[in-house]
Amino acid sequence: MKYTFLSKWTVLILTAITAGLVYLGYALTLGAPSGAEHPFYAILALVGGLVVYAIGWLIALIDSIQEGKWGWTIFLILLLPIWIGPLLYSFFGPRNTK
Repeated sequence: MKYTFLSKWTVLILTAITAGLVYLGYALTLGAPSGAEHPFYAILALVGGLVVYAIGWLIALIDSIQEGKWGWTIFLILLLPIWIGPLLYSFFGPRNTK
């Protein structure tokens, strides 16, 4: 059975949210003029970005398995530590055909 929420657009949106949350987390720690004014919010934004990234990565992984694109599945697993797998998948991954 094909799940429709598993798409490249979903992965792209989640990757953009991740980038925004990570930027916000770093801006709250490093960008504050007087040092780390809001460390709790910075940690919260970074952890939120990590959770959103994990969801996006899982959606990309499950979508590549559903499409039967085993090369993309291996590619996503190998790129997990680099944090660019879902971004590359959303731009260059297989089209949803089934």
